[in-house]
Amino acid sequence: MIMQMLETAGLPLLIDGVRPPDSDNPRGYYEFEPVKAMKTDASFLEVAVGRVVKVVAPLLPSLPPRYDYRIVFVERALCEVLASQRAMLAQRGQVAGIAEGGALAKAFESSLRTTRDWMERTKGVRVCFVSHADTVESPERTARRLLQFFASIWAGSGGSAGVGAIESERDRIVMRMTSVFEDSLYRRRGSGAG
Repeated sequence: MIMQMLETAGLPLLIDGVRPPDSDNPRGYYEFEPVKAMKTDASFLEVAVGRVVKVVAPLLPSLPPRYDYRIVFVERALCEVLASQRAMLAQRGQVAGIAEGGALAKAFESSLRTTRDWMERTKGVRVCFVSHADTVESPERTARRLLQFFASIWAGSGGSAGVGAIESERDRIVMRMTSVFEDSLYRRRGSGAG
């Protein structure tokens, strides 16, 4: 959802469509396959400069320090993340390990702590935390926060023309960004039911 919002705002994405849309993500995954091998090969970052790339939280600490990073970190209730993972695994017939929810939850929590520590202590990293639940409740509020985050980046890099364009077009951009939200795609609510 966030990648779609950023795309409709006019930000250039780096995606490849290798993983096609499916019943879990009917609009697609918005991924770039080389990201998955980032721990051993981050050379794709050369073509990623100035573009939005989806990176799962556990891989963020693998980003090399030679670049500055602007991260939109989507926070979602752990029970929903785990329910989503279990549903995807079950649909693929990969039921082994699904019952190990407690161990999986601890692993996710540990990974998130590591990632948060990395973001706090790493120079050249700016983060905009976005709540998944708040985005569902008010996509417009999230869209405005995202625009503010990226406008401050353009301003910091001397891109006043970009900031001016955002200011004059803000409401239209927000409308485009919120148009991608579809409540029916939010299926793993609260305790994972739905």
